[in-house]
Amino acid sequence: MAHNSDYGVGLWIFGKVADRFVPEGYRLAYTIEERIKAISEIPLVRGVELSYPSDFHELAPEELVKKLENANICISMLNVDLFSHPKWQRGSISSLNESIRKDAINIIKECIDLARRIGVSRINLWLGQDGHDYLFSNHRDRWKYLISSLKEVSNYLGKNQMLFLEYKHKEPRTHLLISNVGKALHIIDRVGTGNLGVTIDTGHALMVDENLAESVYVIHDAGVELALHLNDAYGYWDDDMAMCSINLFKFIEFFYALEDVNYNGWYDLDIYPYREDPVKACEQSIKIIDYIRKKIKEHYQELRRVIELDDPLKALDFVWRMLLKDF
Repeated sequence: MAHNSDYGVGLWIFGKVADRFVPEGYRLAYTIEERIKAISEIPLVRGVELSYPSDFHELAPEELVKKLENANICISMLNVDLFSHPKWQRGSISSLNESIRKDAINIIKECIDLARRIGVSRINLWLGQDGHDYLFSNHRDRWKYLISSLKEVSNYLGKNQMLFLEYKHKEPRTHLLISNVGKALHIIDRVGTGNLGVTIDTGHALMVDENLAESVYVIHDAGVELALHLNDAYGYWDDDMAMCSINLFKFIEFFYALEDVNYNGWYDLDIYPYREDPVKACEQSIKIIDYIRKKIKEHYQELRRVIELDDPLKALDFVWRMLLKDF
């Protein structure tokens, strides 16, 4: 478990950051040694998220863990990659093809085994290819296989392990199965094993016009564990921009809600700096997150009182005065 202010970054931030227009990437990818060195130089960062199996090709897992430990970095979470290979294009654990479905389940189990072996308790699952593009899709069977597959993998988890479901409305499919906070919680309730959590990727939540703070409270009210992927966005696409570059006030409310429910997990960045220096983008993002969280802690009781009044003008006035020296 993180300790109230542990910050992490996704290893993918330091990759070649490709898109469909520049598939070879906007820059050369850092080597694994360069990535570890870069992460170790970012103030406040203590953790890194890795993807399985893609981040374990260059070095053996134990060797990679040792290099991270030598740089004073731990693994905050492992992500299961069931989206970046053409074989998953029609779905992974919800695929109508039994062989593909079994392969996907086995990869999740392999990731669970690896996590147990290297002492990682948190695993993230984003099902980027599980969904549909056109109308008249076989929704009935996809949902049936989704639930049964999640029951199987959640029963495979170790005693202290959690599998977090990351939701997103669209991309790469036009519609993904786990598309919003409500569906994620419905799925967890249907699976019923008690070891599934929800990852709020803030850009994904903004894409479906969720209020970030409300989503925190809804998850907390359901008694479900929470993980975070932090980035900013305009809201109509998954922009993966530096934190608080667009939606400062939404994030102030979001971080207040996290403080209010006593969230003490990791604050992990999931940005995609196509044209920006990845180290500077991470450093700036962590700096503003930490600043806002400190301001909220400092003024927590006053902020709570004004929010409980449910008077938006008074709340805005307080937040402006909290942030703006001469207001």
